[in-house]
Amino acid sequence: MTDPKDKTTPTVPLEKELQEIMKLVTMFTLLGAALSFLFGREPGTLPDDIIKELAPSIVVVCGFLISYEFCDVMGVGMAKGRKGILEQSYKDLPAKEDEEVYLRQRVLTNQLEQMPLFIVGTFLCALLVNGKVAGILSLMWVLLRRMYASTYKRAGGKKLKQIGLAKFTVPCYFICNTMVMAVEIKAVRGYVR
Repeated sequence: MTDPKDKTTPTVPLEKELQEIMKLVTMFTLLGAALSFLFGREPGTLPDDIIKELAPSIVVVCGFLISYEFCDVMGVGMAKGRKGILEQSYKDLPAKEDEEVYLRQRVLTNQLEQMPLFIVGTFLCALLVNGKVAGILSLMWVLLRRMYASTYKRAGGKKLKQIGLAKFTVPCYFICNTMVMAVEIKAVRGYVR
């Protein structure tokens, strides 16, 4: 929350923020509609072979989860081990976390924050819209998220704006939100048919 008395922190009026959100919702709705209409199955139908339809997405999601566990979760533990943090009691920890540990912890946390939308969106898109398209989009998401993680972990000594994470996160938002909107549109089309 920003302090209204603090003149160093720019604030965005609520009305402008809502306008920006509505622009994004409109854009994701249009992209989702295109995905639903151009690549989707007949509304209200499921694939003939559900396992075959979900398989590409299962492979991609499981691959991401394994990479998350080994590169992100265990990466934080290894960084803490290198810095001797695992040898300290909680009361002896420094007030300011080591930069490498902090950056790895941020990567882990942000990956975790993104997972619900990614996993649910991927599987619903594969099941209700198109399994191959969901597999391709989710693979693109995974590659971008791995590049995000790699870039962020190596950002020691840089200001947040200098790291360049938006080139990874913004396309990921487009991928996930487009899949979710395609599912929503497909569900509505199936319901009203």
